[in-house]
Amino acid sequence: MKKQRQRAKRGSVQINERDDCLQLRWTVEGKRFSLSVGLNTPLNVHNARRLAAQIEQDIIVGQFDSTLAKYKPKPLEPELVKPSTVELFEQFIAYRRKSGTSEQAITARYKSMLANLKRFERDIETESDARQFVDYVRSRQSPRIANQSLTMLKSFANWAIEQHLTEHNPFTPIRPLKAAKSVSERRKPFAKNEIIRLLETAKTHPKFYRWHDFCMVLLYLGLRPSEAIGLRWQDVDLSRGEVTIASSLARDGEGRSRGTARVRKSTKTENSRVLPIPKSLLVMLKGRASATTGKPSDLIFTSPTGKPIDDHNFSQRTWKSLCKAAGVLYRVPYACRHTLLSHGIEQGMTPQQAAYIAGHSSTRMVNETYGHMITRPKLPDWQISES
Repeated sequence: MKKQRQRAKRGSVQINERDDCLQLRWTVEGKRFSLSVGLNTPLNVHNARRLAAQIEQDIIVGQFDSTLAKYKPKPLEPELVKPSTVELFEQFIAYRRKSGTSEQAITARYKSMLANLKRFERDIETESDARQFVDYVRSRQSPRIANQSLTMLKSFANWAIEQHLTEHNPFTPIRPLKAAKSVSERRKPFAKNEIIRLLETAKTHPKFYRWHDFCMVLLYLGLRPSEAIGLRWQDVDLSRGEVTIASSLARDGEGRSRGTARVRKSTKTENSRVLPIPKSLLVMLKGRASATTGKPSDLIFTSPTGKPIDDHNFSQRTWKSLCKAAGVLYRVPYACRHTLLSHGIEQGMTPQQAAYIAGHSSTRMVNETYGHMITRPKLPDWQISES
């Protein structure tokens, strides 16, 4: 005899199993309802019984929610995990790269700061954290570079605020170091007798003679090394005795210096300038031009293999040895630029003229670096008659 299925009591909630899942079923005022509770596990069986009892009680007291929203499990809100300072700075680097910051700057400055943040080994959340980190950075950098790093950190924190990744800038209260602006010893200008010894040695030494003309351009025109490397014959007007500096042959985006990796760019400040060629330099260039059979677009100076000059190799393998052979204290090739501007200002060059020769758009850099020379007063000599 077939067993008849017992009907559920009115207002009661049944717990059924279907495909290994638990389901609640009930009827209220002739309308059927069902609600899934999840897999058939001991925990879910317990939850199903508790929920069934709640629904039955709500039906009895007239508080049943026919939308079932009251009985459905509330979705768990994902726990917000605050990114670490290192993770935030990695996002900042990606933002700077997307904004156009060169890969050379990313590698030299931003990734260097990222390495310091990793070595610090903790997040920077409070002003105290920020001051301890800045002190750590300052212990590893010169005052000038440390101040640049502080500016970067403040910019980083402001960016994080704009992106709603943090709420305040812990670096804001920290003030930059007060350091006298001076030319680094590695860029200290060469004295006139040192210039003569360098050029004489380069001209007569069997190892360096092929670099004489390139050294002469660095010392006579005060160009950035990348500008001198990128000089082409089309940039020189030998009849007028002028050279136009409108571009450079710079390191590539990843900072590689070898000749094949260099790329043609506008000057650092994107300012072109026309410089008069001193007589001695003009004689050299005319002699070099007479021996050239190439095209106007050819480089004036190349490596021994005919490729663009690698400024790093030139500095370490040639220039350093040349200074030693000439008996001159080594300074980086960039010191040639400071040499021209320093001697020019001492001989009466105005800040505006110095800024133009250097390719700066204003006199700010000239005044900051050479202001002590511009404003140096001449004191009277009481032993010399003015008549």
